[in-house]
Amino acid sequence: MDKTEGKNQRWKAIIGLILLIIILTAIEVVIYQVRTQINIAHNVLVLVALNINIILLVVIILMVLRNLVKLYFERKQNMLGAKFRTKLIISFVGLSLIPCVLLFLVASNLINTSIDNWFNAQNEEYLRKAMKVAQIYYNTELGKVFGKSRELGRIIKAKDLLQESRRSELLAGIQDMQQKFGFGTIKVFGARGEEIIHLDNPKIPHRFLATALKELVARALRGQEHSIVRKTEQGDFIEGAVPIFSREKGGSIIGVLVFSHLDPHRLMEEIKDIKSAYEEYKQRKVFETPIKSSYIITFLLITLLIIFSATWFGFYLARGITIPIQKLAEGTRKVALGNWDCKVTVQADDEIGMLVNSFNNMTDELKSTHRRLQTINQELDRRRDYIETVLENIASGVVTIGQGGLITTINKAAAKILRLSQQEVIGVPYQEIFNCSKLQGLYLLLAEVEEKKKGICEKEVNLQIGGASIHLLVSVSVLLDKENQYSGLVCAFDDLTQLIKAQKVAAWQEVARRLAHEIKNPLTPIQLCTQRLRKRFSEGGADYRAVFDECTETIIQEVNDLKTMIDEFSQFARLPLPNLRPEDLNHLIGTVIARYQEMYPEIQIEQHLASDLPLINLDREQIKRVFINLFDNAIEAMAEISRPEKKLTVVSIYDRIASRVRVEVIDNGKGITAEEKENLFMPYVSTKREGRGLGLAIVHRIIDDHNGQIIGEDNLPEGTKFILLLPV
Repeated sequence: MDKTEGKNQRWKAIIGLILLIIILTAIEVVIYQVRTQINIAHNVLVLVALNINIILLVVIILMVLRNLVKLYFERKQNMLGAKFRTKLIISFVGLSLIPCVLLFLVASNLINTSIDNWFNAQNEEYLRKAMKVAQIYYNTELGKVFGKSRELGRIIKAKDLLQESRRSELLAGIQDMQQKFGFGTIKVFGARGEEIIHLDNPKIPHRFLATALKELVARALRGQEHSIVRKTEQGDFIEGAVPIFSREKGGSIIGVLVFSHLDPHRLMEEIKDIKSAYEEYKQRKVFETPIKSSYIITFLLITLLIIFSATWFGFYLARGITIPIQKLAEGTRKVALGNWDCKVTVQADDEIGMLVNSFNNMTDELKSTHRRLQTINQELDRRRDYIETVLENIASGVVTIGQGGLITTINKAAAKILRLSQQEVIGVPYQEIFNCSKLQGLYLLLAEVEEKKKGICEKEVNLQIGGASIHLLVSVSVLLDKENQYSGLVCAFDDLTQLIKAQKVAAWQEVARRLAHEIKNPLTPIQLCTQRLRKRFSEGGADYRAVFDECTETIIQEVNDLKTMIDEFSQFARLPLPNLRPEDLNHLIGTVIARYQEMYPEIQIEQHLASDLPLINLDREQIKRVFINLFDNAIEAMAEISRPEKKLTVVSIYDRIASRVRVEVIDNGKGITAEEKENLFMPYVSTKREGRGLGLAIVHRIIDDHNGQIIGEDNLPEGTKFILLLPV
């Protein structure tokens, strides 16, 4: 139905244009007929062409304006592709407009100049003068011929040669004049129109037409001189007739002289052509303005046709690009909404078609990728649920921190240990949660590792939460992505409070057991001495005095040993908290070494101390006691060997990654056994016969109070190595 209506409208438009052309042509014909008396019928085609040009020009302008208005509203409504079409059309119109306008201006100027040269006054004057000259020449030639014929008529009149008796003289005279003036055929007619003499010129053969001859004779008998020009193969013949009058005054016409004269150069025809050209020039001059307008409008039509073609081609090319782009945009929106089956269909074999095919291939890939992602996400969800289940059910606390410092996960155990709410801390910067008095130790450890952005840091941290002291073993690790770039932190910690309490109880139980054993050792000699004194006293022996002195001396010695042991234990139990201050550890080590170098010159003491060691927060007296204890143990261990070379080495190293100082005390003494390593730092465990077993226990206690570590191991090939790890 729509197609039929469209065809009907097109036919109506075509018929309307034809009728409009006819009406305009008729109106202009009438106008020019009124203005001029020239035959306009020969110039109707000019008017028709002019009207067709005007109408086509109007149609093209309307079509261009329609497309431009449509484009304007599309651009105003921000329709997809409108801006691109505008740029493309402006480009095409710009590329075609400049040369077309220049060509139109040059052609219009050329047409105006040419037509003005055709119809200028000078040319018209030349034609008019040529026409005048031709007319004068024509009249002159005609006058000459008629003058000769009049002279012949006067001779006939003067000699009265028309009388029948003088016909021979008439014939001789005519022959003479024919040869003299170059006449062709000569005829003489009487007063009644009868032919009297007929004389042909063999050099100029000519035959009169009956109708022409009759008209010439009739006019001459009426007293009129008349001539006719006839074109023949020989040239132009002038056929003329003059009347012959009687000799009396006011005489009547007594005869007619008819003659023919040959113009071999066809001058008469040329004169006629000049006259015809002049008449045609005057006729065309009337249409100077319509012709000029028609040519200009034709060039304007061509110019606008090129511009319109460029505009239309721009629209066509833009549609070939924007319509697929619109479909691609619509397809993109559908894909964005999750329609993975969306396909774009466009009939194109160029790059646009390749783009559409790429889009369709992309949707297929996205569809398969989406399916794979769904499977992967399901697997990830399953694994995440499993990991979350594990995290929620393990006893260790786990906290993860993203790259921006936001807490991403915290499991139930961590929230319980730290007295936090899982919902309130997720997505909050860890500084806001941990930078408080009760969690300060944990915050400092996290900030330290975050600043370094590499490595793993393990440390025991004591926190005061809810009025209770909580002891945590914390491990903070840096999370790295595939490119080895920092992406966050993971903090795992265990609550060692109950374990440490149990260890302390067990340790004190062991201390009590060993202390009881150590106390029992001096009590046995005291008991034996007392029993011996009692026995000797009851016996009353002569050696009682000597026995008494011996036993009392033994009792006093054992009591003194017992008192010394109790004093050492009291000192171990009441070890004060360290007074931490920034100290130069290398200087402290050097001071202790200098004292031992004076006391034991037979021992080679070497020191390899790092020059970049920073200041460390420590208690100077307690750390000095640590080194004195370690040096004493090393010297006693080397004293038990017979090797002449005895060597004690002290090494300090700054570990920037772990942010701690490592000090090694190395000797080449007898070393320690595997069994001794297990109880190396336990109270009342000693490898020396006279040792109390509290020296290394005190060392361990001091290092522990400094948040450090002490490790005892073998020094290959022989000797012992103690390693101190102190945080910076």
